[in-house]
Amino acid sequence: MASKKEKFKKLKFFLLLFIAMISMIFFSSFVNIKFIYFAPFIIFLFYRFNFITILWISTLLGFFQDLFSSSFFGISAISYLICSIILFREKRFFNDKPINLSIFTIIYSVIYSLFNPILFFIFDKKINLSIKWVATDLLIFPLLDGIYALILFAMPILLIENFTKFGFFKNLWTTLTKKISLKSR
Repeated sequence: MASKKEKFKKLKFFLLLFIAMISMIFFSSFVNIKFIYFAPFIIFLFYRFNFITILWISTLLGFFQDLFSSSFFGISAISYLICSIILFREKRFFNDKPINLSIFTIIYSVIYSLFNPILFFIFDKKINLSIKWVATDLLIFPLLDGIYALILFAMPILLIENFTKFGFFKNLWTTLTKKISLKSR
């Protein structure tokens, strides 16, 4: 039987994967901001899996993101892979706290934004490097990715940790079952 810690880890894993996928589908069609949707999730996994597993997961998530993008198929997968290779060892500078997830996401986003034009150039797409590109892709969008990671990834982790610490879910379940059993009588 799985321990409470294992169940909690699985709950966080599937919740954050669900949030990343739903936000990618929702934001890509309604918002005109280039979020790096799976970066916070991959960074979350840095502390839970080994290097080779992270490379496979980031490549698969990149391919999944490529399914919903209009650029060359494989660009996101290669970018996620390169960023994961570069930053996996640097996780030692950031502890496994939810607030550091947004800071590390900003760094991941900057590296991702640096490699995307290089990959587009390799695949014969003309790129426009300008001051506007530096301001948006290297400053504004990484900060928005950090806010995205803070609100949609770090906050749910903090809420789940606090609720489980104080036994909220257990108390909620027992209260609900008591009320349901009283109403059914």
